[in-house]
Amino acid sequence: MKNNYQSQFAVLEKVNKPLLIKNLKIPNLQKNQLLVKIKYSYICGTQLNEIYGTKGPDKYLPHTLGHEASGYIVNIGPNIKDFRVGEKVILSWIKKKGPGSTNPFYLDQKNKKINSGLVSTFSHLAIVSKDRVYKIPANIPMDIAALFGCALPTGFGIVFNFLKKLSKNDYVGIYGVGGVGIMSLIALNSLGIKNIYAVDKNKKNLHIAKKIGCKFTGKPKEIDKKIINKLIDKQKIKYNFEMSGNKMMMETAMKNLSNNGTMILAGNTRKGDFVRLNPYDLIFGKKIYGFSANNISLEKNIKNYIKIIKKINLRKLRNVFSTYKFESINKAVQDFKKGTILRPLIKF
Repeated sequence: MKNNYQSQFAVLEKVNKPLLIKNLKIPNLQKNQLLVKIKYSYICGTQLNEIYGTKGPDKYLPHTLGHEASGYIVNIGPNIKDFRVGEKVILSWIKKKGPGSTNPFYLDQKNKKINSGLVSTFSHLAIVSKDRVYKIPANIPMDIAALFGCALPTGFGIVFNFLKKLSKNDYVGIYGVGGVGIMSLIALNSLGIKNIYAVDKNKKNLHIAKKIGCKFTGKPKEIDKKIINKLIDKQKIKYNFEMSGNKMMMETAMKNLSNNGTMILAGNTRKGDFVRLNPYDLIFGKKIYGFSANNISLEKNIKNYIKIIKKINLRKLRNVFSTYKFESINKAVQDFKKGTILRPLIKF
């Protein structure tokens, strides 16, 4: 459908450099594409990896960013009948069943091409592939709805996909309590699990985890002391969820398991980093699995996730995140990288 839309975008032109706020022209929508007005977008650790080049060489520069947002449909491309203009939607990198679109792109004022993925969210308007768009259920506020784009289905999915029956004395550890770790903590609480411990290098993150419902929190050495002193019984640590992306934390999460425990690895390390494992840990019963939120259908599970969120004090949940205006997105990125905030939310 023809349009004359333009929008401001936060564009990554060079790694290790601030994002550039640029006014870009939006091409006509193609098959299975929607034009969405972004209301809220979270910044995920994945975007830090892109901005600071930890994923390796970026062959798509310059490009747009963001994969976790909520907004309103502004325009509908060809071949779409199940969405309507004005509808509230979640934007997610998690693919659902059904056809998607080709990769969209934008044009700067000199008609230079700016690349984009099937979903991008650091802009007032964005072209998004239909298979990355989900309708927002009734009574879910837009800022909370944006969590369904990444942090929530990753944190909830890792718990519900792997956690099997536990005794009341068993322990579950969360290594890295950023946005995804906090979501996994909420999921564990919803199951009535009491013996949860959280490990992080950031005191502020640990303080938030304690408030939300961790029995023990601490930096790696502090948790080691609790295990040595039997405050946490190592032989009752049945699961450790690793979300930090730090190789030392990954090694610690494996080391601290019981002999028949399971570690689920979801954190993203710097490209080229390797983790050291003791093969005898695996030989004698420990298990390790990798996890991506794309392993679990958001479409099938969203109703169950909503039931959990509706039981939570939303004011308490909102206190976890720090809100920035779009014009301050580089400050949000810097604060996130420094660890002075747990997870930034961009409000448009």
